Amino acid sequence: MLANNGAPMLPTVILTRPQAQSESFAADIAASWAGELRIIQSPLIEITHLPFDAGYPDAVIFSSTNGVLAAQSAGLPSGLPAWCVGSKTADTAQDAGFDAIAGPGDADRLVTDIIAAKPSGTLAHIRGKHARGNIAQRLNAAGLHCRDIVAYDQCEVDLSQEAKTTLHADDPVIFPLFSPRTATILNQYGPFTCPVEVVALSDAVKKAVVLKSAIGMTVAIEPTAKAMLRAVLAAIKRVSERR
Repeated sequence: MLANNGAPMLPTVILTRPQAQSESFAADIAASWAGELRIIQSPLIEITHLPFDAGYPDAVIFSSTNGVLAAQSAGLPSGLPAWCVGSKTADTAQDAGFDAIAGPGDADRLVTDIIAAKPSGTLAHIRGKHARGNIAQRLNAAGLHCRDIVAYDQCEVDLSQEAKTTLHADDPVIFPLFSPRTATILNQYGPFTCPVEVVALSDAVKKAVVLKSAIGMTVAIEPTAKAMLRAVLAAIKRVSERR
């Protein structure tokens, strides 16, 4: 895409995940993209750990890295088997001292895997206040024993001034969106004057986006960080080459 003076417009990627996840994803993008690129980290959610009592589970379930960090902060015993939604969460759990089992990348298939494995004893799903998938409920309905533990809150945060200024300029912006809640929060700030490309983690995230200024919408081929990175890099390339 060209600016009014004929020069290519510089695409900007705005990351809205919680700070730790935004920093990690920004590093992944920077390591994979050789061209010129601007990345703004403007989390729309801040993670706040909550007091909780998980009892004495025989294994835990982590549907996000935030659950791992909350469990670690609360002093949940390390060494416990930990069913993890995907490889990124499994790596974090392993580093925290849990016996991590990497899942398929999304909550639905994780539930299917756990039911098929028929683990004995008590499970504890360590999750955020805002969660999807009803993991504990579905496992209990399948005859397993799973406690539903709310260990952290995802508090809404205002867009940064840098992000707001960029969204009301002319250069294209790419939004990788990882959750329906983040998409819903972002909707409140539109419409924007800049052209926006959205890369959504899943169809559920896509359905939550109602940005009138969105000129493109891509859904990752699977709900994993690796698939999101590939989709975002493809969007950057597409926007950079657009004329």
